[in-house]
Amino acid sequence: MIPRQSSRESATRWHRTFSGHRNQVREARCFVRAHLPNHPDAELIVSELATNAVEHTRTGDAGGTFTATIKQQPDGTIYMEIEDQGGPTMFGEPTPNREGGRGLHLVSALTLAWGVKGDATGRTVWVELPRSDA
Repeated sequence: MIPRQSSRESATRWHRTFSGHRNQVREARCFVRAHLPNHPDAELIVSELATNAVEHTRTGDAGGTFTATIKQQPDGTIYMEIEDQGGPTMFGEPTPNREGGRGLHLVSALTLAWGVKGDATGRTVWVELPRSDA
């Protein structure tokens, strides 16, 4: 088991590394909720991205990990990312009879921007969220 690692790099940036087990997706949601209580969409988004990391990359292999990073930008927008351990570059397309394949459409609808950097050896999926006026 990987020890819980969490750090607050500054007043507006946090990151934590999670083991690559499915139950850690819930822990990632709690981490985001603790730091972004006025951003309910952030919890949903990190759930989708962490689930993808665990199910579709080497993060889900024995000993795998993923890291969640949250940064509040000076303009109040939020930058959030999930770093995984790489894997295939193509995933299945959604079909009427397939349960999965729609999560990144949801991510796209809830964010200002999102993208992917890295390659099959390690990938980071990032999102930008609007400022919370709460």
